[in-house]
Order: sequence, then structure tokens, then C-alpha cells
Amino acid sequence: MHIAVPGPGILSFMGTQVKRLMSRFSLSYLREDTCVEYFLHDMDNRAMVSLNLILSHDRFAKGLYVSKFYPQLYQTQNSRFLSAACFYLMIHHSAGMFGLADHCRVSLETDAHVFDDFYSRLPEFHFKIAHPRPCRRVCLYGSYQSLPIDTTPIQENQKLFL
Repeated sequence: MHIAVPGPGILSFMGTQVKRLMSRFSLSYLREDTCVEYFLHDMDNRAMVSLNLILSHDRFAKGLYVSKFYPQLYQTQNSRFLSAACFYLMIHHSAGMFGLADHCRVSLETDAHVFDDFYSRLPEFHFKIAHPRPCRRVCLYGSYQSLPIDTTPIQENQKLFL
């Protein structure tokens, strides 16, 4: 899926990070109706880096709900910005799979400090706190900004959902 570029700074940064991510890791997925689970593997040793990457198509809001996003890339060397690239790539792939429009809604619940340290720093999504939850949790909403990123390396996984 290739779409007009919103700005050269975003494309060059996110495009560079996605290329870095995909040169070191493979991303596969399983889809079951409105739910997609992603699997991240190290390409050198085939070890699974993460399996807690789950998105759902929120038909009511005509957007995506991020159920789980714990890529654990911080445990690998030279991983700065790779979690952001993984998040963007998953959202981009899911939006295309579900036929969602550019600037569709993306929502999730997370810890307040994770919002401060990670989600608030993703300019492509413009995340805002919808409302606070108990135990320093927050519900976030933002929008998906489509960039011309190639998702063809993401292959469907043939295993059953775990």
C-alpha cells in the first residue's frame, strides 16, 4: 500500500527505522476475524522476541484497538526507536488488512508512565489521554497516519492462535 507522503521528516525517520527493524527481525501474523496477533523473531537465530502483540479491528469506532504491545525489543542491542517502528508497522499492516481509512482512530490502555515515555513521543499518532483509569493507567486515543511503508515482508503465520 503506497500513499502520498505527509512530510519528508516523518517518512525519512519512520522509513529508516522500519528498514532497520526489518533487516534484523521478521514479523508474522495470525488473523482470527477482527483480531490479529503478531510475532516478532530475530532473523539471526530465529528466536522469538515477542508474542504479546495483539490488535483488534474496532468496528464500532471504525479504527484499531491495541490489546497488547510488549515487543521486548529493549532487550536487544541497538534497539533505539525499533519499538516505535514495530508499532507503526503493525498499525499500518492492520489498517490495510481491515480496509481502514487514513487517520482512523487508534486506541489502547496503558500505564501513565508508558504513555509519557513512549506513546506521547509518537508524532504519527497524536495520542491523547481520553481518561485516567485506576492504578495509574490511562486510556489513549489517537489517529493512524498512513505513510508509504511496504508491509509485504509481513507474512501470515500458519500456526494456530496460542
